[in-house]
Amino acid sequence: MKETLVCFSIVFFSSRLIMASDVITVNCSETVIMGQYGSSVVLPCWLTPEMNAETLEIRWYRPGQFKSPLLLYQNSKIITDYTTYKNRSSLTLRNPQSTGLKQGDISLWLDNLGLSDIGIFHCYVTGDKSYHEKTVQLNLTALGSPPFLSLKNHHDSVNLSCSSCGWFPKPSLLWKFTNEKGETLSDPQSRIYSRQENGLFCIYSWVILSSSLSNSISCSVSLSEDKKRNVSMDLGARQSVDNSVVWKILFTLLCVLALIGIGLLLYRKYKPGYKPVSTGEQPNEIMVDSRNDTSLEDLRKSAVTITLDKENCNKDYLRFAPQGNTVRDVEEAANKYEGHGFPYELCVRGRDVFRSGRSYWEVGLKITNVPPKKSWLIGVAKDSNRTSDKKSDFTPSNGFWFLCSDPVKGLCVNTEPEISLPENTTPECIGVLLDFDNSKLSFYNVHPNDCAHLFTMFIDFQGGIVPLFNPGIGEKAPLKIIDLQNKIQNEPGGSASAHVSSANHV
Repeated sequence: MKETLVCFSIVFFSSRLIMASDVITVNCSETVIMGQYGSSVVLPCWLTPEMNAETLEIRWYRPGQFKSPLLLYQNSKIITDYTTYKNRSSLTLRNPQSTGLKQGDISLWLDNLGLSDIGIFHCYVTGDKSYHEKTVQLNLTALGSPPFLSLKNHHDSVNLSCSSCGWFPKPSLLWKFTNEKGETLSDPQSRIYSRQENGLFCIYSWVILSSSLSNSISCSVSLSEDKKRNVSMDLGARQSVDNSVVWKILFTLLCVLALIGIGLLLYRKYKPGYKPVSTGEQPNEIMVDSRNDTSLEDLRKSAVTITLDKENCNKDYLRFAPQGNTVRDVEEAANKYEGHGFPYELCVRGRDVFRSGRSYWEVGLKITNVPPKKSWLIGVAKDSNRTSDKKSDFTPSNGFWFLCSDPVKGLCVNTEPEISLPENTTPECIGVLLDFDNSKLSFYNVHPNDCAHLFTMFIDFQGGIVPLFNPGIGEKAPLKIIDLQNKIQNEPGGSASAHVSSANHV
């Protein structure tokens, strides 16, 4: 009798143990898992009590997609052929001490995270006699590009704008500066949000300041205190020049020149790019308007020779002149791109890579008896960038900075969002000054004897920078890189001072 009772007890407890082992309990992180846009993340899930999961079926799926799991572990094999999660999802370890499936670790690894990954993930596990599932929630953040500052004068005020892209969720933006009363202000007078094609946010804001303000100003874009980007500008570096004072100086000077009998000679000498530096005031180096803040002569002291990269471009729709750096579209280009917006795919890079110093070049947009071009793109790009046919790729956050013109929108700068420039005449020649060491890119409307400042970008250049050109489509005039060395030498008195460098490039 005693032996029978012992045998019964063994059988009873063994059956209870077997039944307990058949019960599957899935546990997942109860807190929201935070991931970084474009990176990878682990969604931790495990079985309790600890058991070997190698013989079980493990199904990870999104809500409403049970039959199309993003990952299915079945018959000791992982299947990820169902969705866009192929090649970017796998089972993984939830911590370094885990031994994986043998220990009941059924965690999911996701790579190249996008906004579509935000939300609930189901972890469903099936055994021979039971099943169980849990959910885990994933959220993402994206830290955007460093803010881009631009400044434009309006009579007695200054319009300062700040923009940045590549954020998620919507970022906040704060200005910090001190006004004339000594008050520190931080609230933006405007804030505009837009969405990129990938779903990330752009933010744009501006403030109107007195032109007499000379303090430092900063723009901060952030998701939280530890996830922010800042940029600052010292407004003391610019000094506003009163137009009435300039005219008084010019009038007085002309009167003096007339009295001493050499007015005509000095008038011809000082008219191009004349600047009244004797007042002790400095030319405005960061103005974003049509005032000529530097002379053409000074710009050309930094002239470099630019060579078009005729090999690495869309040669099927571009034609280059046998001699000289001249490019235009072929007739077939108009048929392909007409009505599809600006043809960004026709961009041509310069072969020169700049890493330091000041470099200046000019681009001609007109030939004799032909109207000047109205469709073109001129600027710079990161050396590592390659051309694309998508406008969304040509942004400062992607390493493209340029001035663009088309017959509909006129002159535009590829800020984020885009800024249109007022221009009463169609430029016939554009000058580009790349001031690498001072983080500035400036554009000029070049005339025969002087130039007008169009726009200046402030850019934290990283790595090599190359010139960028695009001739547009459907026009008779080509886009031509001006041979400044030959031009300077052929000008009166130019041969002695001509200096064109192939300058700061690799």
